[in-house]
Order: sequence, then C-alpha cells, then structure tokens
Amino acid sequence: MRKETVFLIGFFILTVGTASLIWTFALPNLKPVTFPQVASGEIEVGPMRHKRALTADEVKTLNTWFEDHKAGWGPLNRTPPSSGDSRVSLKDQNGQEVLDLTLWTGISAADWNATVFVESPDGQHVHTETFSEEQFAPLRALVDRFKFQRTAFP
Repeated sequence: MRKETVFLIGFFILTVGTASLIWTFALPNLKPVTFPQVASGEIEVGPMRHKRALTADEVKTLNTWFEDHKAGWGPLNRTPPSSGDSRVSLKDQNGQEVLDLTLWTGISAADWNATVFVESPDGQHVHTETFSEEQFAPLRALVDRFKFQRTAFP
C-alpha cells in the first residue's frame, strides 16, 4: 500500500471518528424534551417562598403549555444568579414528583426574564429556555397570583 493511501485512510478514520465522538455527546441534548402529564403541584413564590397548591385549572394550563413547548430546550450552560423567583413542584397521578420548574420572572435578575428551568426530581436532567413575554404569560400568571414586595434591580 502506498504512503498516500495510508495517509488518506488514517485522515478519514480520524475525521469520522472525531465527528462521531462529538455527536455521541451532543445528540442527547438535541432531542425534544418530553413532559409527563401532571395531576397536581405546589408553587413557592417570592423571597419568603410562600406556598400554595395549584388549582385544577392551573394544572390543566401547565399541561397545555408543556404540549406547546417541547422544542428549544437546552442544557444548563451557565450558573443562575439565584434560586429563581418561583419554584413549582409537579406530581403525576400516583403522587410521585415528576418535574420541578424554576421560573425567573425578572424580579431578581433582569437578564433572566421569562426563563424556565425544567429539572428531573433526581436533578440529573436540567433544561433551560428563555421565552417571549407572550409565551411566558401562562407561567407568569401562576406567580402573579401572590402579592409580595418586589425588589429593584441591582
């Protein structure tokens, strides 16, 4: 076999091998996020973390919102400034916790306006996405049911 042929085969193997390795790690992050149907939940709002159970209409709104927003979720790639303005724990029909949502409404950090984190209960899978105000409106309505003092931006 000639040197040029060996070089080309080696270059091909190196190129295809490198691309395959990169795609092996990148592909799981490019899949749409699947959301389970939720049956109940609890929301914590504000700096004092006031808690309340979600109503049946709010759970229905969340299920509809999840159906409309399956794509575009990316992995967490930077450290958030705080624990968010609101945290929603969601449970399935069996009472098992299936999702945790962390919502940034723009109260604590302006650059995180309308941002949602979806986290599995075990913390292994965390996805984040920033939405337009129109897309984020149903989630903002959950948070705005509580009246609490909002802090100014730093």
